[in-house]
Amino acid sequence: MIKIVIAGSDGCLGSAFLGLSDLFALARKAVAAAIPPSESNDAANFRVVTASADGRPIRDGSGGNLDVETSFDEIAVCNAVIVPSFAPGPDGKAPDMSSFGAAAAWLRRHHSRGALIGGCGSGVFLLGEAGLLEGRRCTTSWWHHEDLKKRYPRADTAWGARLIDDRRVVTAAGPLSWIDVCLHVIRTLCGQEAGRIAADFALGETAPAKGAAKAAAYTPNIVSGGVDAFLVEAERIVRQSDAAFNAQNLARALSTSERTLHRKLKQACGESPKTFIDRIRVETARTLLETSAKPVKELAASAGFIDEASFRRAFRRYAGMAPSAYRMWAKSKSQDKAQMFSVRKNSEAIPEILATILDACVNGLTLADPDLDDTPIVYANKRFADITGYQPEEIIGRNCRFLQADDRDQESLRRLREAIQNRQPVEVTLRNYRKGGELFYNRLNITPLFDAQGKLIYFLGVQYDITDQVRAETEIGDLKAKLQAIA
Repeated sequence: MIKIVIAGSDGCLGSAFLGLSDLFALARKAVAAAIPPSESNDAANFRVVTASADGRPIRDGSGGNLDVETSFDEIAVCNAVIVPSFAPGPDGKAPDMSSFGAAAAWLRRHHSRGALIGGCGSGVFLLGEAGLLEGRRCTTSWWHHEDLKKRYPRADTAWGARLIDDRRVVTAAGPLSWIDVCLHVIRTLCGQEAGRIAADFALGETAPAKGAAKAAAYTPNIVSGGVDAFLVEAERIVRQSDAAFNAQNLARALSTSERTLHRKLKQACGESPKTFIDRIRVETARTLLETSAKPVKELAASAGFIDEASFRRAFRRYAGMAPSAYRMWAKSKSQDKAQMFSVRKNSEAIPEILATILDACVNGLTLADPDLDDTPIVYANKRFADITGYQPEEIIGRNCRFLQADDRDQESLRRLREAIQNRQPVEVTLRNYRKGGELFYNRLNITPLFDAQGKLIYFLGVQYDITDQVRAETEIGDLKAKLQAIA
């Protein structure tokens, strides 16, 4: 049975929270009626559970109470978690996510266990708080784009993309993005045919249209005003412009002088008008390369470049590679490497057996992902938690340097950094600190793991707690020194 969790929090949109439950229920009935169950395929075999941090009703953004079935802690294993949109604050922005620390840790933990994690509209901000957007391509409602980039600068944010799935982190844009996320989850977990049937129930909306259709697009008020509002409006205008559009046109569209435009853009993002326009067009091109199979020449025009040559030059300058190479890189990057920890349908026995084997090891074991920013730990066995005193939710998503505390002046650290940079195996002894602050000596063995094509996929870390050995050697050394002094 596939388990899908709708994660409710105070301040979420009631329409999204309830809409997800209704759409999943309707989809399940439709799929069950259209696809007869068999031994190899039961596309409607999924259950939806509503949950909150403490299992109590949540208060939605309008002040109403919404009941839930269970608490986060009661859900040990699931296949997907969906975070609904939040109601905007008085300034029009997503609420402060720092108060949702427990929910963020819970999301991070389930992602590490193989679950698909989805964020709808401003719900994507909670995924950012969980650290799941770091190094990942993601999207949100276009009027939240600048705020998302500012709060989570390590996220690779795409403006105007409708839905992005980057290694089991799904993000979608718009107030009705819960429909897109729901259909994507069904398609991913239950199969393409089930997704097609479910899609008959709903239509989604995308970002404001470009060209002739843009006059019909709804533009929400930017309540906050100031620099952020100016930058959001400037981006919107550039993204809807044609190839002949330039800095002079942008100043005119914003009802300001070119000099004032230059000053405001420098203040807001540190760029000149031309650099700003080129960057926005390259960002648009990145999204098109990820979502379309059209030739580069066609995409250049769609992104607003006057010709293919100028597009290629600008793209290489900002992205560091050719458009065709970026398309291949983006496709390979979206592939989920951690299938060994997947808890998806028909593979639930694999992680259970593997976890049992690894947890039985007498030494700590970790896997760190070099494709994510700062190479965080994505798996840690039980022995590692026992040695360090940290719970799994406090380990996953962090670089292992957190065990060093403030003790950074160690020669072994230099050797370790050099080996990781060169993708070479290394063994060092480090002074590390348990959660309670107690010093322990960690003999760390790092081994880079490569796939069949020679691509680095993980760093395997093996931790030996040699504190007793070091203390014994120290005592022996002290005793020898005392005996020599007496002699």
